[in-house]
Amino acid sequence: MKTLVCSLVWTFSSFATGAAETPLTVPEEADTTEVLIDDIRFEAEDFQIDPKTKRATVKLTLTSLKENPRELKINVYGTQLVDDQRNAYYFSTIELGRVTMQFADKQNYLHYLLQPNTPVPLTITADGIGPEVTSIQVIKVVFEDGAEPGRFLDVYLTN
Repeated sequence: MKTLVCSLVWTFSSFATGAAETPLTVPEEADTTEVLIDDIRFEAEDFQIDPKTKRATVKLTLTSLKENPRELKINVYGTQLVDDQRNAYYFSTIELGRVTMQFADKQNYLHYLLQPNTPVPLTITADGIGPEVTSIQVIKVVFEDGAEPGRFLDVYLTN
């Protein structure tokens, strides 16, 4: 028993003093300009703010990597833009391919049939951006899991 305790103490002290063989590394920051989730690739293309119109515009590209077409169901009220002041904004308009939805439409979901390996542009705009805001930092897109109806997944992208 004494041998076991001594060897554990020696191993811990060696690790604590830096005598371990494998150096500790700090993980690199994750690239969130492109995210693959539920066989859909989300790619951040452009994040802009027009100070004259106080409108933010975020452009993404979505690509289904499944072999067959699949329905994409986006929860539009869960989808938000976050600025550099950590303010969150609901969309004013969402455009996916040729489908456009406005906040005034009061629809909960945007349905779209994604074709295999065919990139589709997703453009989200938000109005009422304050003059102190210099950039949009994060876009959050909420969509239904393709394998489990009723379960929604969050995707966070940065520019």
